[in-house]
Amino acid sequence: MIGPLEIAVVGCGVAGQAAAILLADAGHRVTLFERFAEPRPLGAGLLLQPTGLAVLGALGLADAAAARGARVVGLETETDRGRPVLDLRYADLHAGAFGLGIRRPDLFDLLYGRLKRSRARLVTGAEITAIERQELVDESGCRHGPFELIVVADGANSRLRGQLLPQARAPLYRWGCLWTTVPDDQGLGDGGRLRQRVRGTRLMMGLLPVAPGQLTMYWSLPVEALAAKRAIDLDAFRRQATALWPEASSVIERAARSELSRATYRHVALRRWNVGAVLLIGDAGHGTSPQLGQGANLGLMDAYVIARCLAESDNLLMALIAYEHRRAATLNYYRRASHLLTPFFQSRLAPLGWLRDAFMGPAGRIPALRTMMTSTLAGTRRGWLSSTPLDAEGRYRLDM
Repeated sequence: MIGPLEIAVVGCGVAGQAAAILLADAGHRVTLFERFAEPRPLGAGLLLQPTGLAVLGALGLADAAAARGARVVGLETETDRGRPVLDLRYADLHAGAFGLGIRRPDLFDLLYGRLKRSRARLVTGAEITAIERQELVDESGCRHGPFELIVVADGANSRLRGQLLPQARAPLYRWGCLWTTVPDDQGLGDGGRLRQRVRGTRLMMGLLPVAPGQLTMYWSLPVEALAAKRAIDLDAFRRQATALWPEASSVIERAARSELSRATYRHVALRRWNVGAVLLIGDAGHGTSPQLGQGANLGLMDAYVIARCLAESDNLLMALIAYEHRRAATLNYYRRASHLLTPFFQSRLAPLGWLRDAFMGPAGRIPALRTMMTSTLAGTRRGWLSSTPLDAEGRYRLDM
């Protein structure tokens, strides 16, 4: 194991907090930098896959997350005419496998509480704008460090990524969504499924159970309609959403009367994730659309793997090489699969919707393809040709 390192982590989101906790628990001297004066969660409810749940288990948070969240048994997508598009069940991988819907503030609170119990030091109100000679430079010009390892986890809109990798591609997806969390007074989440309803490639609504009696609703919109200064047309939302999903009319009305948040996404495509002793993890290193529900899970796994690689090596460079070796196939697979799949659900390309409706449902009934689809959902893919098997109890094995 490498002796205790001076490590900086930039960003207090899911990946950043997990990395800071795991690295501090391993004995490293960790300082976590956060731009807000008081760290806070950003984003909608999310779906924790067996991969993310395994990392929460390593953090000692799995039971607490399960108590706050809602067990999810699978994903169901259908058209407004009732035609099945996707019908995936974790049980197809293992009878004990499941996902967990959870509100992002609840996950944040669990991680933040765990962070405060760790030896990591938290510095707030410090927006890091540059990295120079292993030192961090904040917006006021104050320098922090030097550090032997810097972990950049400042999200898909990372300011540091462009400085470190000027050729990096991170275009904004042309579609994003509105989201909010509302009471499930119609019992739409009682079956424990993430449910989606689509019409073509322009209309999509999803309902994710995130707590007992609570649903996170998301509604797809072109990115220009989500501009910060542009008012949301609530009448159009009510009309279109109710026509798409009449059975969810009460949820739609509650959503229209609540505070709807806007979310946009970037497709982050990097050839490598480190520049010397600076490592990009989470959405800063491989942001995608949320279509495959993997963002938080990939970030949690990034944090676990870098901590493990440092523990298993006596050389920092070799640990970073080992990290890339362990993560490359999975990260490249999910980046490419997400980028390939997203236009079939969110785009102005109507023929893609026809192809999706015609072929995706039948393809999901072919055993080999169904296994691939379900393992993709579960986060266990290690590339196009392989997947990590679950253990005897249906849990993801972190030692693989």
